Amino acid sequence: MKYLLFTLFALNLVILSSCKEDEEVGTVVINFKAVYDGEPLHTFDTKAFENGQRLQFTLLTMMVSDLELLKSGGVESLDDIELVNLSFADSVSAARGYTVTIHDVPAQTYTGLSLGIGVPEDLNAMVPADFPSNNPLSNTGYYWTGWGSYIFQKTEGTLDTIGNGPLDLGFSLHTGSDPLYSVLQGSPTLVVEDGKTLELDIVVDYKLLLAGIDIKSNPQNHNPQDIATIQAIVDNLPNALVLIQ
Repeated sequence: MKYLLFTLFALNLVILSSCKEDEEVGTVVINFKAVYDGEPLHTFDTKAFENGQRLQFTLLTMMVSDLELLKSGGVESLDDIELVNLSFADSVSAARGYTVTIHDVPAQTYTGLSLGIGVPEDLNAMVPADFPSNNPLSNTGYYWTGWGSYIFQKTEGTLDTIGNGPLDLGFSLHTGSDPLYSVLQGSPTLVVEDGKTLELDIVVDYKLLLAGIDIKSNPQNHNPQDIATIQAIVDNLPNALVLIQ
């Protein structure tokens, strides 16, 4: 079954619960997968794009934060921050995806799943030196000094601008800054059972993510006063992400 994720304009009230030794718990496995037009997407695979153009992707990453299961009266926190790398070199790996496994999740029925794409404002006010080396936010390659922000998504590749020639234009579309942080939520019933594993897929369709984006005219975005292209990418997120149970 598929559930579209949609953007929320208010953050969830965070009520954390701790597991007691005798509490019934299960495991939640979440597979993040990249597709293009519904097919597994791997790097350097040539795809048809808009206006007769073609493209290849070389890097597909995103910061996923505040991964939570929704429940009556609050949420169950699964993962604070994860740098999800979907840059797989072959279709088999792409179909398998990037997996996050969370153990000891209280066994009960949940009302949905919530996640942020990007870095929440309180953490985005910090810098890589503020975090230990095992934290994704310590990665200096994902901090944009000129913007005073972490990079939320990196979508990079090359474009055939005329549709029947070489891949002649490199593109690097990075999102970042507090206004572009998005919280998405799906509302299916999710049941975690004692001693069992609940497996979910979160699928990102990059054809939908880049729908309407004029890559040829705006292959890069390094001007903090000109965020129209990356705003459009963020606006496409609710249509591009699907939760599959």
